[in-house]
Amino acid sequence: MLTGPAAAALVLLLFWAALMASLREKSLTFDEGAYAVAGCSAWRLGDYRLNPEGGALPQRLAGLPLALGPYRLPPADSGSWRRAEAQALGYDFFYSPGNDAAAIAARGRAACGLLAVALGILVWAWSRRLFGPAGGMVSLLLYVLNPTVLANGGLMTSDMAAALFLAAATGAWWRVLERMTPARVLAAGVLAGCLFVSKMSAVLFVPVMLVLAGLRVMEGRPLRFEGGRKAGDLVSHAGRAAALALSGLAIALVAVLVIWAFYGFRYSAFPVPAGEGHFQFSWESVLSGGVPGAPPSPALAFLGFLRGHELLPESWLYGLGVILNRTQSGAAFWNGAYSTSGWPGFLPYTFLVKTPLAALGILALGASLAGRRMFARGTLPIWAFLTVYGMAAILSHRDIGHRYLLPVYAPLFVLAGAAGTITARKSPRAILIALFGVIVVETAWCYPDYLAYFNGLVRPAEAYRHLVDSSLDWGQDLPAVRDYVARNPGGAPFYLSYFGAGSPGYYGIAARPLYSFGARYLEGDTDVILAPLPEDGVPAALVRLAREHPGFDLMGIGGARGDVAVLLRKPGQMKLSAGTYLVSATMLQSVCDWQVHGAWSPAYEAAWRELKGAAGPLLGPDPAARAAALGTRNPEASRLLMYQFEQYRMARLAAWLRGRKPDATIRYSILVYRLSDADIDAALEGPLPGSD
Repeated sequence: MLTGPAAAALVLLLFWAALMASLREKSLTFDEGAYAVAGCSAWRLGDYRLNPEGGALPQRLAGLPLALGPYRLPPADSGSWRRAEAQALGYDFFYSPGNDAAAIAARGRAACGLLAVALGILVWAWSRRLFGPAGGMVSLLLYVLNPTVLANGGLMTSDMAAALFLAAATGAWWRVLERMTPARVLAAGVLAGCLFVSKMSAVLFVPVMLVLAGLRVMEGRPLRFEGGRKAGDLVSHAGRAAALALSGLAIALVAVLVIWAFYGFRYSAFPVPAGEGHFQFSWESVLSGGVPGAPPSPALAFLGFLRGHELLPESWLYGLGVILNRTQSGAAFWNGAYSTSGWPGFLPYTFLVKTPLAALGILALGASLAGRRMFARGTLPIWAFLTVYGMAAILSHRDIGHRYLLPVYAPLFVLAGAAGTITARKSPRAILIALFGVIVVETAWCYPDYLAYFNGLVRPAEAYRHLVDSSLDWGQDLPAVRDYVARNPGGAPFYLSYFGAGSPGYYGIAARPLYSFGARYLEGDTDVILAPLPEDGVPAALVRLAREHPGFDLMGIGGARGDVAVLLRKPGQMKLSAGTYLVSATMLQSVCDWQVHGAWSPAYEAAWRELKGAAGPLLGPDPAARAAALGTRNPEASRLLMYQFEQYRMARLAAWLRGRKPDATIRYSILVYRLSDADIDAALEGPLPGSD
């Protein structure tokens, strides 16, 4: 087995190339647009209001090649900028005329893929130090062949940055605990700072530090310290505790400086006075936990103290507050069940079904061998990290994706390097090679659908019944939808319900829109369009609007000052008919809807009946009746009515489809249903779905 640095470098080069190749035909995942536009605006404008919870480091990394390129940011005087709507601005950044969405994604992803390469280097070097050259290569091969790493390694998100710097900061702190020097303390501080500007789960590094420091203090071994001309050994418990406390304080101070550096050493998130712009949610809402007038939790109260004294950058503090609020709940789906508070078994289950079985065997072997030498071979920091992070993951109330386990893979792969210590014997070496052969074949077979990978304990074609969102369907497969529609013209008309931040229109998908979470409404593709009119030249503006929106009828002029044109989608475009229905797995399970969550209930049924009655006249063929129905409420109320109507209609259709096996799947994340008029009638008018 080739185990030297040159072989490792070649493996990592091929790994980065595979990351980029696998993403070439994948549309944006849900979070990437927000990260890209936030990073680009930070470099070009010094503006930190966008997606502050995302992490400044991965956003700046994704945004650097974009800021240096010819790509235009959305207008900085728009309402979306003032309201800091990162998703909408990200969408505009990618898909506005003049920008090349494919080139933007390729550049940003190529930059972020370097984080995955850096983590691969760390895994290889750490394992090699503990278990020798063979162990280092075992760990590296497990890393680069892991579908979860391949799925997330090149995305413009914070997950890989968090995995890298959690591992690196833990290792750096352990080196301080082994031998305390100014260089090691400085390195640990810089890495900790990078961690805290990568993802807010960085707070878990604090208990890891405390656990390791406590164990080191209780050990009998002296602690070696070296500083300038002074050097010595700390023998007493009190001496070691005092030295570690001082070094921890120094690390914290360096980390704070790193955080300030990423925000230009400026408190305000805005390049202009804060009164001229604001975050998406008010500070008051964030500090009250989203409950106006409620007393803040201790964590939020401390956050308010930091804000009041401007001890850390405003954008970083606001992002932390958003995450503290989000971690309390989140709509989630698991094996047919729905929850807003999560399940302790969710992430262990995702690890079991989304890790290759052969890799699980090598991990078990390596961990058992490494565990026998926990202290002697320096694996203690890994065990401490896995314990702290694993407990936090199990107790989390936000079970929306397997990617939250990404930080545990690298430490586990380091431990698995212990399996390399038995390769000197012929039989164990042959078994190990055979297991890696299985992993290689499986990884090649699932290319490029790593996000939708399952190991056979769950069949990939049945995965939508078990997990959704970023564990399966994160908006990545619009190119595959385009190709499916082109290959199957006999299935027209096509209908698409899509979960994600990509643009179906950009890919030229010839499908009628169903209610979708994300892209469709970012495109302005609603049933009622309220188009602002100029003060003069109204007739010409109306002609232009009719030309730009051929699928709509111009219903008149409305608004408080008569300054908007009201357009209503044509009846034939709004009614559902026999055809091919393409439904994202996440939309099928009704996880993300802001009004309808999970199983269809009598309360949802009552709301659906009411909405259907109110919206019925707007769907009819008589133009006069449609105009009269619009006239019974203001234009904005009509738009909201149709939005709610579409949401409930899609939710009821999805509830009915959950009882039916799909006719096909597209890359496992998009489900295909060929429905007749009778099927549509049964889905929307029949008995309560799931009642029999």
